[in-house]
Amino acid sequence: MSHQFLLELLCEEIPANALPGARAQLAEGLAKGLNEAGFAGCQVRTHSTVRRLVAHVAGLPAGQGDRQEEVTGPPTRAAFTTDGEPTAAALGFARGQGVTVDQLKVVKGPKGDVVAVTRLVKGRSAPEVLAELVAALVPAMHFPKTMRWGAGEHTFVRPLHNILALFGEEVLDEVVPIELFGVTSRSVTYGHRVVAPARMDMRGTAGFEAYAARLQAAGVVVDSDARHRQMLARADELAAEVGCTVRPDEALVEELVELVEHPGLVRGKVSSRFLELPEEVLVTTLRHHQKGLVLEKGGRVAGYFLAVTDRPDDPEGHIARGCSWVAGARLTDASFFYAQDRRDSLSSRVPALSGVTFHRNWGSYLDKSAHTRKLARQLAERAELDVDLAGLDRAAELLKADLVTAMVGEFAELQGVMGGIYARADGEPDEVWMGIADQYRPAGLEGAIPRTLIGAIVGVADRLDTMAALFATGDKPSGSKDPYALRRAALAVVRICAEFPLPCDLNEAARDAAAQRAGCDLKTLQDFLQDRLRHVLTTAVGVRPDVADAVLAARWGVVPDDVARSRALEAVRQDEVFGSLAIAFKRVRNMVAKGGGGSFDAKLLAEPAERELMAGLEEAEARVGEYLSEGDHEAALHALAPLAAPLDRFFTDVMVLCDDSKLKDARLALLARIEGLFLRLADVSRLAAEPR
Repeated sequence: MSHQFLLELLCEEIPANALPGARAQLAEGLAKGLNEAGFAGCQVRTHSTVRRLVAHVAGLPAGQGDRQEEVTGPPTRAAFTTDGEPTAAALGFARGQGVTVDQLKVVKGPKGDVVAVTRLVKGRSAPEVLAELVAALVPAMHFPKTMRWGAGEHTFVRPLHNILALFGEEVLDEVVPIELFGVTSRSVTYGHRVVAPARMDMRGTAGFEAYAARLQAAGVVVDSDARHRQMLARADELAAEVGCTVRPDEALVEELVELVEHPGLVRGKVSSRFLELPEEVLVTTLRHHQKGLVLEKGGRVAGYFLAVTDRPDDPEGHIARGCSWVAGARLTDASFFYAQDRRDSLSSRVPALSGVTFHRNWGSYLDKSAHTRKLARQLAERAELDVDLAGLDRAAELLKADLVTAMVGEFAELQGVMGGIYARADGEPDEVWMGIADQYRPAGLEGAIPRTLIGAIVGVADRLDTMAALFATGDKPSGSKDPYALRRAALAVVRICAEFPLPCDLNEAARDAAAQRAGCDLKTLQDFLQDRLRHVLTTAVGVRPDVADAVLAARWGVVPDDVARSRALEAVRQDEVFGSLAIAFKRVRNMVAKGGGGSFDAKLLAEPAERELMAGLEEAEARVGEYLSEGDHEAALHALAPLAAPLDRFFTDVMVLCDDSKLKDARLALLARIEGLFLRLADVSRLAAEPR
C-alpha cells in the first residue's frame, strides 16, 4: 500500500508576493529530497493561503529498503606495507566501519587503488526521512523579505505558530516529529481566525481532499485555484446585481487571491461627482490604492468597485461602507489635485523641472529633457523616419513636465499618464499627448508598446539617455542588483524597436547617447543592449540560443531585421544542407582570419573547383540581394544552400595558402566575398550540430 504525508505550516500573514515562490520552492524541495532518499515517483502538490503553506505527498512507501553501500578508504599504498601487512591507516579505517581487516578489499579509485568495505545500510522509515527533509528544507527557503521574532534567533517569512504533520496509508494517523523555529509538530490545526477559529484535530483524516473539506467548512479555502474560481464567480454576481460587468484585471485578481484565506468580496460605491475625473485617475485610485476591481457599464467606469475581504459575508455592511469611505477620501484628494493642476498649462511647468534632480552628477530633469530631445532627433534623422520633427521636439520638451504637478506628487503611478492627460486638455496634437502618455510603455517584456511613432521614438531616446548617464557614473547593473531597472529599460527599447517596428540602428543610437554623457563607455553600453536583444530573441521571439548567436555575430542593431533574420534561420536550420554549410563556413572564416582578405583577380582562378565556386557565388550574391530587397530572409538563406557542395570541393581540391602569393590572394579574396555574403544574414558557423 502507498502512503501519504500532509504538512501545514500555520504562520502570521504572509505577503502575497511571497506565496507563489514559496509554493514552488516547497514542491521542488520535497520532490528533490524524496528522489535522493530513494522515494522516486511520489506525487507532490503544494497550496497556500495568506496564513498557511501546505504540502501533500502521495505514493510514498512505508520506508527505504536495505541497501549495500561501498565505503572507500585510504590508498592501498598507505593501507599496507610492502610485505602486505596492514598499517595504522587500514586498522583505523576497518575499526571505523565496524569490520575486521580481513573484510577489506581493494577497488579502483579515481587516483588509483584504494581499500574499501561493503556494508549493509538499513533503510529508514518514511516518517524519519520526511522529518529530516522538512527540517532542512523549510529554514533554507528564500523570500523577498523575512522576519526575526522571539529573541531574534528565528528567521522566516513570518512567525510560525503551528505545524501539522501527519503520515499514513488510507488515513493520516501518525504524527511526523518535526521541529522548526522552536515549534514542534502536532496533529492539529485551526480554522479561519474570524469564522471558525477553533482547534481541529486532523488525525484520522482520509487524505488531502478530506483535510481541505474540513478546512473549507471552517472558513478556509486552502487551494488557491479554488479561491480564484470562487472569487471570479462572486465578482460576476456582485457586478450583475447593479447591472455592471467586471473590468478584466487578471493580475489584480491573482494578487487578491493570495491576500485571503476565504475569497470574500464586497461592493463599494463611488460618488457620481468623481466619475467626471479622467478615467486613468479614477482607475488608478481604485486599483492601486484600494486594490479594488473596477466595474464598468457600457464600456465606461461605473460608480462601483469590488474590494476583497477575508470572510464570506458582510451582514451589516460595515466593510463595504468602510471601503467606500476610504476610496472616497482618496478620490477627493485626486479631484482636488486635478483641479489645482488644471489652473496652469503643462508647458508652463517646464521651467520648474530645473528644480527636480535627475541625477546627482547630471543635473535636473530640464537638462535631461534637452538630452532626450536631441537624441530623439538623431534617432529620427538617422533612420530617415517619416515623423513630424516639430511634434517630436514638442513631445520631448513636455515629456517630464508632469513631475512637478500635484497629482503626480501624490500618485506617482500616474507619471507620464497625467502628462498625456494635461497635454490633451491643453490642445496638443494627438501624436504629442499620446507620446507623452506612453513614455513608460512597455515595462520591460510586459505591457503594450507606444501607440504612435513619436511615442516610440521618445520612449527609446529617454531610456537610452538614462542608461548612458547611469553607465557613466558607474550605476550599471551588477549581478542580481539593478536598482534603476536598467535591464527592463533595455528590454523595453528592444521591444519597441522590434514590435512598432522602429528601424533605427541601436549601435548608432548608443553612440549618440554615450556622446552626450561623458564617461559612458560605448562598448559596455552596446554590449548591454546586445545582451538584452539576445534575451528577447530567445524568449519573446523563441529562437534557440545558437541561432540568436549566429545572427548577432554577423551584425546587429536594426532590431526588426535582427528578428526577421533570427526567425528565418530558425526555420531553415532543420534543412540537412545547413549542417554541412555551417562546417564549410567555419573553414571559410578560419581561412580568411589566418590569411587575410587578399586581392580579388578572377583571371587567376583557373582550377575547376574554384571556377565552380566563383560561379555559384555570383549567382548567390544576385539572389540574396534580390530576396533581401524584398524582405524575404528565409529565401535569402535558402539561396546560400547551393554553395555547400562547391565549397566542399574547393577545400578538397584547392590549396588556398599556396606559394604563389598572387594566386593565394585571389583565393583568399574569393573566400572573403563568401564570408561577406554570409554575414549579411548570419554567422552559420555558430550553429550547434543538430542531434541525429
